[in-house]
Amino acid sequence: MRKTISLLLAVGLSIPFAAVAPKGAAAQSDAGTITLVIDQGEIDARIIREADAPGAALIVGLHGYGMDARQIETLVNIEPNTDHSFVALSAPVPVEGGGGAWFPLDDSSGSVAVDPGDVRLGSDRVADATLALVAETGADPAKVYIVGFSQGASMALGLALTHPDLAAGYIAFAGGLPPEVRAEDWTVEDGAPVLLGYGTRDTRFSTEELDATVAALSDAGLSVQLEAFPVPHVVSGAGRRTIAAWIEDRIAGAPVAQTRPLPIAVTAAPDAGGEPDNVIAEALAMAEARGGYFGNPEGDLVIYKFFDFNCSICRIAHRQMDRFLSQMPDNTRVVAVDVPLIGPGSREAAALTFSIAKPEDYNRAYHALMDGRGQMTGARALRELEDLGIAAGIADTEAAIDAYQNDMRVNTAAMRALGLVGTPGFFVRLPNGREQMFTGWDAQAIASFVGETLN
Repeated sequence: MRKTISLLLAVGLSIPFAAVAPKGAAAQSDAGTITLVIDQGEIDARIIREADAPGAALIVGLHGYGMDARQIETLVNIEPNTDHSFVALSAPVPVEGGGGAWFPLDDSSGSVAVDPGDVRLGSDRVADATLALVAETGADPAKVYIVGFSQGASMALGLALTHPDLAAGYIAFAGGLPPEVRAEDWTVEDGAPVLLGYGTRDTRFSTEELDATVAALSDAGLSVQLEAFPVPHVVSGAGRRTIAAWIEDRIAGAPVAQTRPLPIAVTAAPDAGGEPDNVIAEALAMAEARGGYFGNPEGDLVIYKFFDFNCSICRIAHRQMDRFLSQMPDNTRVVAVDVPLIGPGSREAAALTFSIAKPEDYNRAYHALMDGRGQMTGARALRELEDLGIAAGIADTEAAIDAYQNDMRVNTAAMRALGLVGTPGFFVRLPNGREQMFTGWDAQAIASFVGETLN
């Protein structure tokens, strides 16, 4: 079923929304389509669900590049029993091969470029279409939420900057602000909050882009909450539940869990400068001084463990380390070397522990964070440290951030100079000077190199 609504006339319309799409769960399989006529042309809207409750929220979904409104349904249809209206818009810019885009991409120079004017035009189109939907559905203008995936996420974030009062919240998963948009000087007063969802296995949206997006939004004055999920370029069930809970929190007036911008991007700077041997020596000396260790603190048989707080194999090695050391010589010491490569949660946790002044406190913090299970985030790390009575915080001074960035780059460069691939990695140095590298947790191989046999 299709009908056409003009933005200029929509305020005066009284056609019932139920005539377009059935209510409740049935709307998932029998969604209707309406055409919204706005100043910039037409946009099709797929009505996935109409809420029964008066004053329910209106959630507007924006799909990714080359997709259409049908493919965003699983994202905007957060939970089958959630009593909100769900409408998915179809992007108006045609894409070769099918589907649509919110703004065109120019790859003629060999790399993808975006015209900020096209992003602003796309924002205006979505804003006008959303206003038409509010008028047509009778939705509460104070309970409108924009949810975007991939390029739709970029569009949602663009709306947060260009139309900050359009929605009560902007939700962006697996996408960020294009560099050309980030480069502009944005200032937003009293803008609606933003929820950013990031997949730690997403190969299409890098951690560097994520860092830069969080920084740009925060610098513009927006409240940003960042949530990471162990998934590729998709939205998981956990992500959809997070979206649903976040919207309910906003409706209830709960404060946003603010994510501080942390422009670290250690994976973009593997070369810390200097000779490899010097870089390795610097990284190991910094780890020794920081104080995260197992075993004999004075031991001269040293195993340097390159780890990430969100590395599952690192945690397995951590849990097995006491048993492993019980069969090693008494002069064995394991020293932790932090390499936060997996995602923003890892870097936030690393930055918090980096600020701990006393080596004995760092050691307690390292063990507490590694003993945990599930995704490590900055907020979770902060709670763990507060429970330990350890004062920690991410210093705001430029010098402190520079020092942290330098140490993490040195650690990353040292790991690569040693030939270790990913975490965990182990660099073993015997008292007689013999050295060996081990990628992954192979306790038997390490013990054999040391000259021991594990039972």
